[in-house]
Amino acid sequence: MKVTAKMIAKELGISTATVDRVLNNRSGVSEKTIRRVKDKAAELGYRPNAAAKYLATQKSMDVAFILPVIPCYFWDELEQEIRNSAKVFEDFGLNVQVFRVDSIPKEIQINFIKDMLDKNIYDAYVISPHDADPYVEIINEGVRKGIPIFTLNNDVPNSNRISFVGTDYYTAGFLAAELIQSFTNELRNVVIIREDENTYQMINKEKGFRDYFAKNKGQTNIQTIPVMSDNIQLSEEWKKEMMFSCDAIYVANGVLSEIADYIDNKYDKNNKIVIGHDMSEKIHHYLQTNVIKSVICQDPSSQARWAVQNVFEYVVLEDKKDQSDTIIKLEIVTKANAKYYINY
Repeated sequence: MKVTAKMIAKELGISTATVDRVLNNRSGVSEKTIRRVKDKAAELGYRPNAAAKYLATQKSMDVAFILPVIPCYFWDELEQEIRNSAKVFEDFGLNVQVFRVDSIPKEIQINFIKDMLDKNIYDAYVISPHDADPYVEIINEGVRKGIPIFTLNNDVPNSNRISFVGTDYYTAGFLAAELIQSFTNELRNVVIIREDENTYQMINKEKGFRDYFAKNKGQTNIQTIPVMSDNIQLSEEWKKEMMFSCDAIYVANGVLSEIADYIDNKYDKNNKIVIGHDMSEKIHHYLQTNVIKSVICQDPSSQARWAVQNVFEYVVLEDKKDQSDTIIKLEIVTKANAKYYINY
């Protein structure tokens, strides 16, 4: 049941007009009454009427989403859903602008965010940072200036960001190891392919992956090979060494399709267990041809919808009482159900 100003007024034994003044931040009410009304509104679960609020104030809120460029198949889908979701809230004063900025090297993205904050054009920001620690100070500085900053897909947990929407990367790595183990009982050598930087995401994926085998007391040898997602010119020497020496490959970053290309061209595609993340047309193809055994998807569309909704509630509705993180569930995709995860 929707909680109204009239219901709050009845509970407190005061006029509806007084409650309405408090809920719409108008003057003429004592501090004591303001506290009583706001406490009772929170107790009853009152939520402002967004349309009425916007019509009364005609105040619009401009929000900037700052997203990476690669891998394009992931961020293109997320950007499109941000734009689609934002249309729902346009009539309530929410204006969204999406910027795609290179995040490798991370200084490009950091300097872009700094410049945007200095210009003070937007009322709030939703960013997908390349890493965690290098972004703490810039986020905290923005929040100190009164600019709400949210994180999307990649988190900066030690900062004062308002909330995070994305997946649990430790669990993603743990799940990847469990998937690999499910494909074979004879697993001796495994390779992790990941970013060459020790980013928050890469650290947690690798830790989860290694912890799975440690907890299961296996004798699996795990080798980590760092690469750069924006420069996947892998040498023939290490590719041959990797392929000959391993039983399975976990691709933790955005080069899954490139690794699958190499396997398809050089090796018996059924001899390697290849696990990675996300979905593209090429990844879908390699699932169907058994080069890739399975991928773990993190539903970029859901991430986009939740991010838009959370920022709307915070900056437009000014609903700041419950800004908990939104952890998106991980989904296992195989050859059988891959068709449900891609749009041609």
